[in-house]
Parts: sequence; C-alpha cells; structure tokens
Amino acid sequence: MLFFKKTKKAENKEENKLAAEAKQLPNTKKVQFCYIKPKELEQQLTENIESVLTLEPVNYYAEKSRFFQCIFFFNEDYSNIIMRFELFENDRKTYGGEYRRISGELYARILLKFGQRIQIT
Repeated sequence: MLFFKKTKKAENKEENKLAAEAKQLPNTKKVQFCYIKPKELEQQLTENIESVLTLEPVNYYAEKSRFFQCIFFFNEDYSNIIMRFELFENDRKTYGGEYRRISGELYARILLKFGQRIQIT
C-alpha cells in the first residue's frame, strides 16, 4: 500500500496573524469591483495600497458572472480596518487574496466611490 503524506503550504505567519485578527473584529462590509486579473490586482495592491481607488465598482447593469468582492473587517471607531479581496466566478469563490491593513481615511475614500459617506474621527 502506498501512503501519501500531506504537505502543508508554507504560509506567511504575518498573514495568519492578520487573518485571525480580522475574524475577531466585530463589523464587516462588502463591496464589489469589476474583474481584473488576480495577479495584476495583487501586484497593484502590493506596490501601492491606494491603487484600490483606481478599481471600478460593479454597477447594476454590469455582467456579474465574474467580479471581485472586497470585504472590510473593522471595529466601531474605524481605528483598525483590514481588507481582503475575493474573486467570485459564477457565484463561487475561486480566489482569496491577502489580508491587508488600511487606514480609516482610505476606507472612507473607497466607500465614497459607492456613494456612501462615513465619519472618521
């Protein structure tokens, strides 16, 4: 008999910490952006986190078979905000990006693209 040993991926410890911290935050908000290639998105966000402002929001009439959903995890005073992009194709999540910490100011600017205003203190 042959037994195959499962090998775990070498995961980034900082990523795991941020993921665990995000799941502990009490509030979440989800917004959708138009599709771009996942590698291109990750590269843009790694180079400059504010490049998220260049992404186009999904509108009502857009094709919704493939889009990125951005999930924000945050506390009540917006002092700790973590975001993550997930790719959905035909209503199934096919890709999950990195967890990234962002500022309250950037969060407010992202939501403004969707016509939502929040007061950051």
